[in-house]
Amino acid sequence: MTTAATTEIDVLGALLAFDFIGFAQKSAALDPTGPQYGQAVGAAFGLAARRRFPQGATAREISAHVAEFLGSLEAGAEDFDATALERLVADGLGDGPVRGGEHLDPERTMQARLVLTLRWVRELGLGPDGQRELLAEALPAV
Repeated sequence: MTTAATTEIDVLGALLAFDFIGFAQKSAALDPTGPQYGQAVGAAFGLAARRRFPQGATAREISAHVAEFLGSLEAGAEDFDATALERLVADGLGDGPVRGGEHLDPERTMQARLVLTLRWVRELGLGPDGQRELLAEALPAV
């Protein structure tokens, strides 16, 4: 486990706890040009995706979920390409990439994974103990 991975998990933990000051401070310590940038959040994202869709999901289900997600964002929805989000969700589920659409850069990928993970944690009703379990599970996967 690297310091970068631990920092990423701390960033996600702060977001899940709605600790926005801690989130901003910890995020500032991340290096988006680092070779391992996004791996820990990606691991947590994949775990959350598989919990949210325990039986997997069809392309149509993923598309509908992404459309509903984007529709629920009051501001910032225009920042996300639906097909790119569908690709992230499919990848998180281990279903392989979805073709077409915009490719997100590492920072945008991290942002999308953070927001979707937060959404799924809330949908799943994971309280502090469930959140700690998810974060702890993600670290060895990096």
